[in-house]
Order: sequence, then C-alpha cells, then structure tokens
Amino acid sequence: MTRLGAVNDISLADQAKEAIRTAILEGTIRPEERITIEQMAAELGISRTPVREALKALEVDGIVRLLPHRGAVVERFARAELEHRYVIRAMLEGYAAELACAAGAAEIATALEENCARLEVMAEAADPNDPAQVRPLGNLNQEFHSIIRDGSHSATLIRLLEMLRNPFAFTLYYWSARDRQVASIGIHRQIAAAFRANKPLRARQLVERHLLEARDHLMEMESTRQQKLPETAQAVTRRRR
Repeated sequence: MTRLGAVNDISLADQAKEAIRTAILEGTIRPEERITIEQMAAELGISRTPVREALKALEVDGIVRLLPHRGAVVERFARAELEHRYVIRAMLEGYAAELACAAGAAEIATALEENCARLEVMAEAADPNDPAQVRPLGNLNQEFHSIIRDGSHSATLIRLLEMLRNPFAFTLYYWSARDRQVASIGIHRQIAAAFRANKPLRARQLVERHLLEARDHLMEMESTRQQKLPETAQAVTRRRR
C-alpha cells in the first residue's frame, strides 16, 4: 500500500495559485473583482479541482474571499490589515537590508545606484496621471526592494516578504503623485548611500522609515477614498432621479 498520493493535481493547484496571485498582484485582476472557478479553469486550461484548491490557498493568504458555490472575490485590504502588513514588512525588510549590507555592501550598492539612476530619468519624463507611464516606475521600485530582499540570502526572509507583497494597484496609486516620486527616489538614494558606506544598521533604519512613510501615505489616501464614497453614492442617486 502506497503512503503517498498522486502529485499532479497538487502541482497544478500550486501553478494555478501562483498564476492567479500574480494576476492579482500585478493588477490584471483588481480588488473586489469576482472570479469564478469555471472562468479561471478556462483561462488556465485546466480542470476546476486545482483551481478550487488554489482559491482556498489564496483565501488562507488573505488575498481572496471565497463565496459559497460562486467562486471568490479579490479582497481589498482593510485599513487595519494595510497597516499591519506595512509594519511587519518594514521590520522584515529592514532586517533584510542589514543582512544584505553586511554580506555584500559594495555590489548591492552599485545595483541600487543604477536602479535609482534609471528611476530618476524615467520619473522625470513620466506623466503621473498616465497609468501606462507610471507602471514602469512601479516596476523599478519593486526591483529596488527585490535587490535588497534577495541580497539578504535568507530563504525565510525572501519567502515571507514575497507573501507580504501588495497588489500592484497600490504601487501605481503611490507612484501616481509627483511629490511621492521625489520623496521615494530621495530615500532610495539614501539607502543606496548607506550600502556604499557599508553601514548595515543605517540601511536597516532607512528601509524601515521608508516603508512606514509609505504606509502613512497610503492610509491617508485610503481615508480620503472612503470619505468620497458617500459623496459618490449620493451623486449616483441624484442622477437616477
């Protein structure tokens, strides 16, 4: 009697989870959008069973909310959850920066400096009101943080930080304001300088500060959005009359 079952469906479920998760994080599937098992199975070209397992796993990760017999809805992070994710990420990525700086400061400093240079040039030419022009800025921002994360050489930290990655819509939201672009590029430059000076503790402190400032700004923007929702609802009601 075998002690292990077949792995085909498990492998497909993992692949389906990663494909759906990536689509959500990259903004292809947006917050509060409803997705069905049949729809996902058709798009992925697989049966419904691995998709069902994938959605269950994504619910555990807090990315979707399952609907009885109706698929799932992509979660929009609650205000408290948004704050918690950023606080935890700040601690973990700050630690990753300290490890990375201690392990290979000069090499990582060069990579961070090159990233900053490209980001500055692109931000200067980009229209903050055009999502198509803001998206490359968000990609470079993610690359900057990935350099630090991967430079830690800690499989545990890399895995945890990947789990805490926010939907790309958050990045677009954040980078669509010129003042935030300038502020972020400025602190990116300071972080790169800390690596160049081989100061692990300074790198950790700057990364933590950067992420907590991003949290504060996003929470302020979310509060503004929530305040506007009743106004929008009233406007729709007036138009229907």
